[in-house]
Amino acid sequence: MKNVIYYIFIVFIFVILTNSSCDNFLEKPPGVDVTEDTIFSSAKQFEYFVYGTYWWGVMSDLPYFDARAKFDCSTSTSTDESINNTYTWYYNMLVWNTANMNPTSNRNTGDPRWSTYWGAIRRCNIILERIDDAQFDDVSPAYADELKKTSKGEAFMIRAMQYFDLFKMYGGVPLVKKRLLSSDDLLIPRATLQETYDFILEDCEAAIALLPNPRDIPDNRRGRLSNVAAMHLKAKLMLYAASPLFNTATPYLPFGENNQLIIFGEYRKDRWKQAADAAKETIDAAEGNGIALVRNKTVIENNETKEIPYRYVWETVDNEEVILADQPYINRRFGHAPWNFSCSPLLGGSGGYYMTFNFLQKYSKADGNPQDWERSGNDFMKKIKELEPRFHQTVSYHGSYWTQEYPALDCAGGNQNNETGLIIHKPYPYALTSSSSPGIIPKGILFRLADLYLMYAEALNEYYDTPPADAYKYINLVKNRAGVASLPENLTKEQFREKVRNERAVEFCNEGHRLWDIQRWMIAEEDGVMTGDMLGFKLTKSGSEVSYVVYTATTRTYNRKMYRLPFLQNEVNKGYIIQNPGY
Repeated sequence: MKNVIYYIFIVFIFVILTNSSCDNFLEKPPGVDVTEDTIFSSAKQFEYFVYGTYWWGVMSDLPYFDARAKFDCSTSTSTDESINNTYTWYYNMLVWNTANMNPTSNRNTGDPRWSTYWGAIRRCNIILERIDDAQFDDVSPAYADELKKTSKGEAFMIRAMQYFDLFKMYGGVPLVKKRLLSSDDLLIPRATLQETYDFILEDCEAAIALLPNPRDIPDNRRGRLSNVAAMHLKAKLMLYAASPLFNTATPYLPFGENNQLIIFGEYRKDRWKQAADAAKETIDAAEGNGIALVRNKTVIENNETKEIPYRYVWETVDNEEVILADQPYINRRFGHAPWNFSCSPLLGGSGGYYMTFNFLQKYSKADGNPQDWERSGNDFMKKIKELEPRFHQTVSYHGSYWTQEYPALDCAGGNQNNETGLIIHKPYPYALTSSSSPGIIPKGILFRLADLYLMYAEALNEYYDTPPADAYKYINLVKNRAGVASLPENLTKEQFREKVRNERAVEFCNEGHRLWDIQRWMIAEEDGVMTGDMLGFKLTKSGSEVSYVVYTATTRTYNRKMYRLPFLQNEVNKGYIIQNPGY
């Protein structure tokens, strides 16, 4: 079944994009009623509005530079995954690296999409309020009925996606359940964390009931939201709710009578069971609709046949593992966003991500044993080549393949602007060149089956005293697909926790998971994660080998208040928003 958002949703209506510029994020855009009447006058006009709602509300972690947000790198550079010190205009991530997060402007809050969320929510509320009364005389009654049902499910789902992001970043937020008019009270206070959670859960349930199975989505609507995507979001919501940042009686900073805005206020072990059950239910539904881990994929490069099932997942349109992805730029080549931001300056790009030595050490050898790195050595190439297959499908290093334009990189000799000696290639498509286009190419993955497997394994381990058989089964499915040996048996709960966290880090490198996993696990303050020295390699050619020295590429600071993001001060000053602690 074709599951991915790739071929559609490129067209959007510019006249209704003005809502992101309002001074008050809940403000009613001027003249919107006339625009609404036009939108709901025909099925064709309405579907353009739905496409635009996807464009506003379904976004991955890849770099954007358009009306929705101005951020030039993924969240990867805010964590131990990678660094890029060359470009200081990476404002949104630099505030994480320097603990300079503050409420003065969007650039300083760590959230470049603040206005975008509320614009997408408003669009969803417009759909939900007006769709039942729409008279779509330009299509058959049966088509009109199906369109109304599906679009309501999409609106519930996209609204839930916006609120899930706000939930994980801010805690409890204002719940805007209807389109706001100028006569409404626009100063809506924050809901509690529990109320916000319940609202998202209700939207997920509504979407599950209304959206079609993936198998039932026709080819001409390929990529639209499915009930499995909504189930995935529900399971992820429950996993976050069970995690230490949320599921506690003691907040990360004292907040007095406002604790309920950032935590649930008690630890409940059964939240992990709820998350496990939701993940397993979604796994069963996904697999019942033909969604499966990608396996047995090869490619010929430089006259060499390579097994690339992991790389195939993020590089290939319509592959069987992806449940939801955002829309692509069609016929984009090197030099066009987002790929110019993903390509290293070493290769003529304007951004790029350099994997840290901190993160490199998470990659084992293919047999599952750790690599024995020293602080220096003359066997860099030997050690690198012994690492498991996912490393080689994620990272470009000295002598490795980038694209047909750069068949072999030269990262030695002072690193040549390569800050750590390791360039994260994923998800830069290998087919891209500066002079030609590969056609429709994948963009950012939001949900895929491997995530559900690891969510399920994590939740099972946290609920039971020792990891049960299914926890081993599902983490090993992910490892074995990638060509890595299974975990050893009889691990303790604590040992398995470290293994599944490490597996999430490696499997989802540069997919936008790492920052929020670190936050929900509350490990940002551990040395070398989001604070302390971020390490890299200095490489020197030595005959056929490459010598390396591990050095400090940059030093970062993390402040405990950053477990929640700050609300913009101009909203707090209006008296209806309670600021998160520490700001």
